[in-house]
Amino acid sequence: MSIFDFFRKKSVKGEQPLVQNKVSMGNSKQTKLPSSPIKVTTQIMSSGTDDIIPAEKRIKNANVSKHGLYPHEVLILDYAGSYYTEGNSFQGFWWYKYGVKNVDNCLHSLLDRGFLQIGDLQSAIEKETVTVLKSELKKYGLKVSGKKDELVQRLLVEVSHGELNSRFAKRTYQLTELGKEALGGEGYVPYIHRHPIEDLDIWSLNKIMYEPPYMSYRDKIWGYLNKRSMEHFSVRDFGLYRNCRYHMYLFLIEEKRLKDALGMLSEVVFYDLSGLGNNYDPQYLYIFAKNFFPYKGSTVTMAPGITSAVIQCQKELNLTDAELKTAMLDRMNRLSAPLHLFTPEECVEVVLMEIREDTDALTKLYAKAKRRFKQSFPEIKC
Repeated sequence: MSIFDFFRKKSVKGEQPLVQNKVSMGNSKQTKLPSSPIKVTTQIMSSGTDDIIPAEKRIKNANVSKHGLYPHEVLILDYAGSYYTEGNSFQGFWWYKYGVKNVDNCLHSLLDRGFLQIGDLQSAIEKETVTVLKSELKKYGLKVSGKKDELVQRLLVEVSHGELNSRFAKRTYQLTELGKEALGGEGYVPYIHRHPIEDLDIWSLNKIMYEPPYMSYRDKIWGYLNKRSMEHFSVRDFGLYRNCRYHMYLFLIEEKRLKDALGMLSEVVFYDLSGLGNNYDPQYLYIFAKNFFPYKGSTVTMAPGITSAVIQCQKELNLTDAELKTAMLDRMNRLSAPLHLFTPEECVEVVLMEIREDTDALTKLYAKAKRRFKQSFPEIKC
């Protein structure tokens, strides 16, 4: 049994309650970050960001890779092919997330140390847009149909390289074999950069990676999520606990472990429908209960993203509605919570009703749950 399996099975054995706040993963109502990164030119400057720790200070407590690279340098290797050797614009995250003020200096250093080389003509052409490539082909009376790589090859074959070098004079960086090896050996860096999880980033995960027991970065992250979910539960931050479980679902999807993923997703649904949130305290239940019912406008519903995820799991596993219900109910029956508006059976019914978009049935089920809630808490208005 792998470490990955050990952590997964340990988390299922002895289930703990888990819940979310309405602004959470898988919910289309959550606040969205800008779709594209902020750009700044060459020298990334700080503006009112005194709390940012410069990379020069961070590396004093960071672990260096076997190739002598720190996490930010590994990430720069990952991005190097998208940058020109001069006249770049760099994403703002280099400074505000990682404390790298001058990416150009880092690129030059990696070039000097043999991790990067100046790109060739083909890489320069590949960096251009399809529109530009088609425009060039049209100038030479060449076909403009096909995928981007076909357009690139057509230019390289049909047009003299002298003309192309003149037209595409700007060069990008390319990884050397040493650079490819260095990047491949530190896969956790680009992964955690592109998959934000809890408070992990390239610096904090670097510390965890070099602590015993030594294992793959995926096993390290899985263990971290398991640990964090238990910590959130212990301080009654049920929303954060739920979000950890959602990240674990995503992890299982990446592993193509669909049955396990559906089980973890069942937990997310169970606690989405519980009525709990962070810092749960029964004495304040009367405040939150005002928004439990009716179904329309309720704060205790399945997030649209979660409904879509259940549909996708059902499709990938080729499950009938009855089989989906059995699978989800099997996991939910092992769970408990200090408060829950619905029984496990009702939770699965909510799932199926949401999939069918049966608002009439949902309205009736929420009315039933309201009557039961009022019987349990007659002193609370809802």
